Amino acid sequence: MHSQDVKYINFKRSTELKKIERLKASLHLLDVPDKPPNKHTVFVDTKKEAETFDAAKFLDTHPDLVDRVYNRPRMDTLKSQTIQTLDDETLAEIASERGKRYKELAKRIEREKQLHIIAQKMEVKKQLMDKTTKKTQVAKETTDSAAVYKWMPQRKR
Repeated sequence: MHSQDVKYINFKRSTELKKIERLKASLHLLDVPDKPPNKHTVFVDTKKEAETFDAAKFLDTHPDLVDRVYNRPRMDTLKSQTIQTLDDETLAEIASERGKRYKELAKRIEREKQLHIIAQKMEVKKQLMDKTTKKTQVAKETTDSAAVYKWMPQRKR
């Protein structure tokens, strides 16, 4: 039964990992506060060019859109298409929906960690059932990790 339990926990963990990957792919993690800022290095030939460098002209976008990390439209796109402006209520709704999805992602990541710990603990219990090998406990079981044992080397014939 222990092997079936471990397999079931690993199955649930793999499904959580797939759901986490799907959520990460849809959210893109673009506006995460602890993400390091992107660096866009532009090389110029002279110091005069460096002093007069215009990022909006180089990136071919409107000067108000230069600071955007994503969805930075080019000038030809701005000229050819009409940009729909959103009211504050719609923006707040979108932000709250994004917040909910980030919370769901955090919960799923935490659940996957817990399933991983449970699987490790069950694996250690299964290995401890073998009474023929000598073992010493290196670290006790905690809420964050399974117990760590050191098995004495045994010659296999």
